[in-house]
Amino acid sequence: MTDIYSNRQRILITGVSGLIGRILFHHLTITASTEYEVFGLDQHTNISSRYQSTNHHVYEIETKYPLPLDKFLQCDITDRKKLHQIIKKQKLDIVIHLAGVLEFHPDPERILHVNIQGTKHVFEARMLY
Repeated sequence: MTDIYSNRQRILITGVSGLIGRILFHHLTITASTEYEVFGLDQHTNISSRYQSTNHHVYEIETKYPLPLDKFLQCDITDRKKLHQIIKKQKLDIVIHLAGVLEFHPDPERILHVNIQGTKHVFEARMLY
């Protein structure tokens, strides 16, 4: 008997604690589970604090779009070594990169570091492994 899950492509979604990442993770997990094995990566498991401070429905978001811990990889994309180890170990086919710091962050250097260096680390790791 052939396992219908044996030929699934492995997808990593960075920024899975953000609203778009969480919804995309949920959507792919529900609608394409026979085609894709989906993993989420972020520096924290709970929904981004941005939505906690501006949205009174955070509980609803986390309940409606749960993030299973067995599919969650905890890592800051600016941690090059750890990110490379994760991507190499997971043998990913596709990376959907949604991690980043938004423009309202009080530290412009942090924005540049995460959005430029972090993105570079994601790109490098995916190209190497």
